[in-house]
Amino acid sequence: MGRLAILAWAFLGLLLLRADAEPARRVALVIGNGTYAEAGTLANPVNDALDIADKLRSIGFEVIEGNDLGKRELERSIGEFSDALAGAGVGLFYYAGHGLQVDGRNYIVPVDARLDMPVKLQLEAVPIDEVLDIMEQQTKVSLVFLDACRNNPFARGLSRTATTRSATALAGLAQFDSTRGSFIAFSTAPGAVAMDGTGRNSPFAAALLRHIAEPGQSINDMMITVRRDVVSQTREGQRPWEQGSLLERFEFVPGDGPAPEPKAAAEPAPASQVAALERSVGDDKASIEKFLRRDYLTPDAKAMSETVRRIYGSSATIFGSRYDADAIVKVKTDWFAQWASWSLGLEPGSLEITPHGADRADAAFAMRYDYVPKDKAAARLTGKARVTLGLVKAEDGWRIESETSQAMQ
Repeated sequence: MGRLAILAWAFLGLLLLRADAEPARRVALVIGNGTYAEAGTLANPVNDALDIADKLRSIGFEVIEGNDLGKRELERSIGEFSDALAGAGVGLFYYAGHGLQVDGRNYIVPVDARLDMPVKLQLEAVPIDEVLDIMEQQTKVSLVFLDACRNNPFARGLSRTATTRSATALAGLAQFDSTRGSFIAFSTAPGAVAMDGTGRNSPFAAALLRHIAEPGQSINDMMITVRRDVVSQTREGQRPWEQGSLLERFEFVPGDGPAPEPKAAAEPAPASQVAALERSVGDDKASIEKFLRRDYLTPDAKAMSETVRRIYGSSATIFGSRYDADAIVKVKTDWFAQWASWSLGLEPGSLEITPHGADRADAAFAMRYDYVPKDKAAARLTGKARVTLGLVKAEDGWRIESETSQAMQ
């Protein structure tokens, strides 16, 4: 190979190293809508957006922001965001203000919206999934934070004027259909209503501001701490929710040390060890399935204290937080009090048991759920979740010592 060719290859290698070393651009669109022409004023969305924008800038995001935007201004901001995403590695969209869902589709409500009739929805509001689609087409990582579940007069008004041929607007937001490297955080559970807050920020925004810049923290761990703060601040009245399809760990602020090396897949346990573990639980997969169907999936809401103490024992770790039995009773009682009826089901063939000695096991399974709200203006909550329970065997049966779940597409 000639000297010129060697120099060319060396120069190309230098360019590639420089490209690899340069961090991917991170671009955010932050919107706060609070002063509505026909829905009064929300106290905190503009404060929330201003503070979130400042925080994102402080950790390296390019930020496009707008507050109290009408329909045309909102669309221009989204267009500017789309242009800025070219060549970016991470896109983030934060919205605080009024939002609503119609037929499972979520909409941002501009401050000049006149939504007195359902047929005006397409003209007056902006579908959130269109913003998400722009992000997913241009970036590897798409992050969405929606504090848009406030008690919404538009939803009530549209529901009153809806006919059998028109869509009915519902309070709260619905889950998204997305599978391309996204993470979507709601300020409260799908279909539920969030609080605007009594201080400068909403409970959700305040928790984000406290935790988003912690070094070395994954976005999943951040949401656990955010959820814990919001649940505590609202006295169990609001529980942030997320759904995601990220393929890699994401940190807003990387830790000081080198990034952890991806763990190699665990070596399969020797057949003799597997057999011993299976024998340690014996034929208890059947008893665990019975426990799930008879107790976990058919809770007695009229006797919740007895139900919880039978299923959970004296305490349990739920979504990373430790609760005693009395706290679990309150959480479960408040949750089921919202619903006129519900149905929980174990997806056939989905139950997987991982033994951990003679008296412990993990149970992972797909759970179908269908909640019908007492409030006719609220959304019916249906879908499927992946549930993982840590179980311990007591004298009279199984108890739950840990519980997590993740919405499934």
